[in-house]
Amino acid sequence: MRASCPRAIVAQSALPAARSRLSPSRPRALANRVVRADAVTSPPANASASDRTAAEASSSSASDAIVAPPGCVIYFAYGSNVNTKTMNGVRGISPSASYPAVLRGYELVFNVPGLPYVEPGFASVRRIGTTTATSDDAVADDGDADIINDDGSDSSLSKYSREVHGVAYVVTDEEWRYILRTETSYETEVVTLAGYPDAGGTSITAITLTYPDVDVDTKLWPSKRYLGLLREGAEEWNLDEGWRRYLNEVVKPFEPATNPAAPLVAAVSVPTLALVTAPIGIAVAARNAGAKLAKSRQNPGGAEIDLADAATAAVVDGFNVLTGVTWGLHNALWAPLFGSGANNESDGDGGARG
Repeated sequence: MRASCPRAIVAQSALPAARSRLSPSRPRALANRVVRADAVTSPPANASASDRTAAEASSSSASDAIVAPPGCVIYFAYGSNVNTKTMNGVRGISPSASYPAVLRGYELVFNVPGLPYVEPGFASVRRIGTTTATSDDAVADDGDADIINDDGSDSSLSKYSREVHGVAYVVTDEEWRYILRTETSYETEVVTLAGYPDAGGTSITAITLTYPDVDVDTKLWPSKRYLGLLREGAEEWNLDEGWRRYLNEVVKPFEPATNPAAPLVAAVSVPTLALVTAPIGIAVAARNAGAKLAKSRQNPGGAEIDLADAATAAVVDGFNVLTGVTWGLHNALWAPLFGSGANNESDGDGGARG
């Protein structure tokens, strides 16, 4: 039988309404609302990572912050996982509760290298300051107020380069591990979100995924298909009006105005590159695994090496090698021949984040 999270998530005060896992546009009340954060104690030594994170977060967050109960994780999605086509349809995950929220002090970037000409960049978030969301920082309930200045400019949209809107999903440990397996190159980070007004404006302690900056010597833009998933998800969850305008007007998709053969050349070349770089990736993975094994032997009391984690790390190492070779080839050969497969340089810097 598949495990599921409680309908309520741990909070010191009564919980606000959460949105239905199937119908994001229709809020619903949670069934069990009286679970206190101060009832969460330190987990045992053999507890899962999410249990330890939840306990640590509950002790350090504000007293009214929503945190995950044992056995569950609150995952803040901002990219294609905001779209239920991806979260429910592709990944097959049905969160027990979902909270539209904003992460302040971060920017949405597209620094995850993909395939030139086809899917240049995928989304991540990057910290830009020390801003911490609180219940007083909840998203204003005034929709598109003050979006257009008296002079007709849209300068107020610039604030969305300093905050990221998305959805906080309550998922089980098992579902969270699956998400991590499918997002292998990302790192996890505990963050504090500000809930939307219809979620009571309560702060939410969550885990999100960040991608370390990789120098591919060019700026990456999202494909039209990928950015479309973000835009559609924002509409689906009725995220902040200004954020939706930001995604539609400021963030630009990559639209290749190049030789139509370029995507085909890239798609055909990558499998060949994968074969060529496989030995290098295997060597790097073996070296890193050996270093971890040696470290564990030097420290017998430390954590044991998990085979699944080791396999995931090996995949990441191989992917990183392939990425470096692919974009190196793009910059040295494909771009001079076919034009950039990463961004629309003639459009300036408006949408090239990452």
